[in-house]
Amino acid sequence: MAMIHHIHDKFFRRSLKEKRIAVDFLHAHLPPELYQRLDTETLTLTDKSLVLPQLREIHCDIVYKCQIDQQDGYVFFLIEHQSSADELMAFRKLQYTVGLMDEHIRAGHAQLPLILPICLYHGTQSPYPYSTDIYNEFSNPILARELVFKPFHLIDLTTLSEETIEKHGLAALMEILFKHYRAKDFAHKIKQIAHSGLLAHIIREIGQPYFKEALTYMYHSSGDERSPSVSSVTEMLIEALPNEREVIMTFAEQLKQAGQQEGRQESKIEIAKKMLAVGAELAFIKEVTELSAEEITALIQKH
Repeated sequence: MAMIHHIHDKFFRRSLKEKRIAVDFLHAHLPPELYQRLDTETLTLTDKSLVLPQLREIHCDIVYKCQIDQQDGYVFFLIEHQSSADELMAFRKLQYTVGLMDEHIRAGHAQLPLILPICLYHGTQSPYPYSTDIYNEFSNPILARELVFKPFHLIDLTTLSEETIEKHGLAALMEILFKHYRAKDFAHKIKQIAHSGLLAHIIREIGQPYFKEALTYMYHSSGDERSPSVSSVTEMLIEALPNEREVIMTFAEQLKQAGQQEGRQESKIEIAKKMLAVGAELAFIKEVTELSAEEITALIQKH
């Protein structure tokens, strides 16, 4: 079977690599109004191959660059020659299309290209038994048309008032923190949140683990030069949430210890870098810094 596929692939590629054959193929099979929008003079064969690795035995592709309505685009030919038709072919086409778009952007282009996918089928089932519309590959095509491949839903916190956000129930804490974390008075905002009862409500409804995650975010987001120290934030939280004093104090201490440990690790790494710079042996660096061989090797590879 692989040999037969190879024969199909070879002849498919050999045929469509001839630009005149590709142009006649497009002229014969595209609707006239679509064909007229292609600038076939700009049709240029590329060296791209986009078929997914797991499907290379049953598919083969050819990609041409082409101006479509004077915009950058590609004509993407795919041959399908498996013995039974691919029920998810429309989805495969979408995967290949997105892959081609990704390559185009990675090449330095600022906008997505137009892509015209074309599939040549010569399997054993006739006619081709599946839909070419990807929506028909969903269990509920009608619902899929309403939800999928539409402009995404954007929640822009920068435009929402705090009064509006406060009506968002248990999601309000996350949204308020995200909205204000860049503010110079972020510490004051934390104090307001704590005294508003929102944190207490979160603790009652969601529990301590999520409260600790919120604490982590508040501490780390308030930890730069324009914000108060961890101890200041701790004092504000304890004042507003006296019943959670032990949890807050314990968490703040753990955070402090983690910061000290991180500082020690960074110091060891800096020492190791200096020793590497003067040609010290790996074993000696390991003994002095107490870094692992893997950590030192990673430093060597980076430099």
